[in-house]
Parts: sequence; C-alpha cells; structure tokens
Amino acid sequence: MTKNTKSKCVSGAVAIQIQKSIKNQEAVLLAIARFGWLTKSQLANVTGLSLGTLRHVLGRMARLRLIIVDNYSESPAVKVYSLMRKGKNQLKRNNVPLNFSKVKSYLNGTQFISNFEHQYHRHLANEFLTSLISERIELSHYIPVAFRSEHELQARKIVANSIFQCVPDSLAITSDGTLIIIEVENSSRGLSQHRGSLTHHLAVAAEQHDKYGYYSSDLRNLFCAPHKKDQFTSFDNVEQVFICSSEKIYRNIWRKVEAVTEDYPSFRENVSYFVMPNKKKWNNVFDGIEPIFHDEVGSRNRVKDGMRLSKFNDEERMRIVNERYALHFTREEIARKYGISVSTVGRWLKIYQAKT
Repeated sequence: MTKNTKSKCVSGAVAIQIQKSIKNQEAVLLAIARFGWLTKSQLANVTGLSLGTLRHVLGRMARLRLIIVDNYSESPAVKVYSLMRKGKNQLKRNNVPLNFSKVKSYLNGTQFISNFEHQYHRHLANEFLTSLISERIELSHYIPVAFRSEHELQARKIVANSIFQCVPDSLAITSDGTLIIIEVENSSRGLSQHRGSLTHHLAVAAEQHDKYGYYSSDLRNLFCAPHKKDQFTSFDNVEQVFICSSEKIYRNIWRKVEAVTEDYPSFRENVSYFVMPNKKKWNNVFDGIEPIFHDEVGSRNRVKDGMRLSKFNDEERMRIVNERYALHFTREEIARKYGISVSTVGRWLKIYQAKT
C-alpha cells in the first residue's frame, strides 16, 4: 500500500467519524429542543445512543457551548441538559423543522431548573414518554410512532385545550392510530380538585366510546408541522394513562374516573395507572412498574384496601384538628404532615371545631 493510498483510507475513516459525530449531535439537539431539557438516560431513550457515546457527545457539546448543564434541586446528582442559544441557532442553520419561537434556550451560567417550580412533575412526564418511545415501558401492544412532550404541548396549549378541554402532560400516537394521553398527578389534591381531563375530556371520550365502541376525533394541526414525520390529523381510539406519584393520589384519581365513567363502564378498559413508590426515583423511574388497569379486580381491591388503611377514626381526627390550632399549623402544613388533602382538613375543621 502506497503512502497516498494509506492517507486516503485514513481520511475516509475520519470523514465518516465526523459525519457520525455531527449526526449524533443533531439528534441530541433536536431531542432537547422538543422536551425543553432531558437527563442523559432520557436522551439515550430518545436518540438510541448508548450512555457511553452520550457521555462523549454531551461533553463535547458543553465545551462548544451548544448545551448547558444544571441539576435538580431535590436530586443534585442528576444532571439535566438544555440548549444554549448557540445550540438553538445551529438547529436553525440545519433547517430543522421546529417552531423556534417556542424553543427554550439559555445563557451560560443560567440555572434554568431552579426557576422551574414543578421539577419532578416535568421529570416524570419526560421519563414516561421517553421510556414509552424506547419501548422500556410496555403498554399493551402499542408501538408509539410520534409524540408531543409536555414542553411542546405547553407551547401549543391553545390548540390542545380546544381539542381536549385541557392541556395533557404528554401525547403519543401509535402505529394503529391510538392516541395515548398521559397525565402526571403529583399532588395530593382532594377528589373535587382533580378537574381538567377528568371532568371534561374523559366524559366526552367515555360517551363516544360507549356509543360507537371507539373514540375518534380530529387532532387539527397538533401533530402536523413543524415535525414532517408527525403528519397525523386524527386518531382512531384513545388510551388514558395516569402517572400517580403515590398510592393516595392513585385512589383519588381512580375514584374520580369511576364516577365520570359511571354511565359508560366499557370505557374503563381504556384507562390505566402507573403508581410510583413512596420514595422519589430519578433514574430508570418506571423499571419494574407494571400498569394497573382500571376495571381489574385487583385494582378495585387495591383502592378499597388503601381507603381502609388510610381512614382516621373520630378521636384521631379531633386530635389532628386540635394539633393544628395548638401549633399554629396552616391547613397545608397539617395536611402534608398526615398525608391527607387540604380539602379533607377543611372539612374536619368545620366538623370538629364545632364539637370543641
């Protein structure tokens, strides 16, 4: 082999590696742009790149000031990546089909996560959707072929609200035209406070499903441009998924769904839940967590058993009310201490204040 031939071979290999590096970088930039921010494992789920490859890619992109790194306040060890303006501008130059007026980017030194109030809520939404995309979560036979993240839906909330009478936390379309609607429930609100999709969208979906055996509707331009591959103008059926960060929240949501679908029980087979463990997880959150389907016997028994265990007797309720006054707790503080809703505290105050 001559010196020139050897030089050409090396140059060709280097060129291929450079092209591969550019392709990986574009995939990472696009994923972050669509989700607002992502962890390394979430990026692996979306892009299909290995964690080892991502470590090198993210390090290089940070040095080039294409991305910025921050940490969750509740879990400082978890690094989160978002776009810097240079990264956003690079996507623009590459003619990536995005609505760039809605794409978030940050300046160097900005702690973008610390300014975001509902960090764990967004983390769960991103974790579930990226795990669903990569098929780390199995939801019946469904294979997602397009999606809308919470970040994207917030940017299109007027359109989303006009379709669903609420803004879902995430959406995915499957290969058979099923729309998966994902709601993250991360707060112990009282039953009456769980509105939005529960009161409006579910009622409409349940009625249509009961009448026709499926629920089909128009998506308008929610899944059309700017993503050329996401050309979906309608869906043929719907699956509702609730991600509940505690057993108590699961029971609240389950009972609300039960009430909303009372006249349309056939729709309940389209509703499922993922219940988180008591301790917050930040990595591989949904590994080992199986979906709970609404109308299974085990689901009903789980709700009944939990309600029985969570009940306070009359003496305990009065003690909690007296403690609230004696220690000058707010309703929110005493509710958080005993794992009950603020509305329940309010109801007890009215009942037991009169007795004392």
